[in-house]
Amino acid sequence: MSSLTKTKEEIMKKAEELGVEYEAIYKGCAQTTFYAVTDALRWGGLELIPEELQDKMYAGICLLTAGNCMTGEGTCGAVVGSTMASGFAFGQSSDMKNPMVADRVGAQVRDSLLTKFYEEYGSILCKDVMRKYFGKAWDLTSREMTAEFLGITDGCVIKKTAKMIAGILVDKYEKGELKITA
Repeated sequence: MSSLTKTKEEIMKKAEELGVEYEAIYKGCAQTTFYAVTDALRWGGLELIPEELQDKMYAGICLLTAGNCMTGEGTCGAVVGSTMASGFAFGQSSDMKNPMVADRVGAQVRDSLLTKFYEEYGSILCKDVMRKYFGKAWDLTSREMTAEFLGITDGCVIKKTAKMIAGILVDKYEKGELKITA
């Protein structure tokens, strides 16, 4: 079994810092948030997913960025990346094929992450979150608008979301609600 080597606050701060650092490297919100959360938790002693598997997933996660394929029309990538990290934290066991178990895990993610997003941004949709956070939504299928957006984001909602979900997952771990193994 994994064990914490850092405090919850240290892990949350690390997730926030990695959110900003990784956005400069990876650009997209889904992969940046997923990597910030998983790497901060790993740094803090909790291994959600082996690094090799995490790296193999990169290309697929990238397509989930900015409301799915940069359209802004779907779920905010920070929500998607955090939800994916939560899915690994709650476990990949075959009992997830049971709809009742999957619904219970989904409810935990909804009640923690999604509820906070709705409270703060009024939505989980990319364009809506951009409008609330920046006062404007960009068409990220345009290279010019993408360049403008990346020039001002400083972590967008990535850093805040990564910090929040890292804290939620540490709390769930401390309550014994996660299926994290060494």
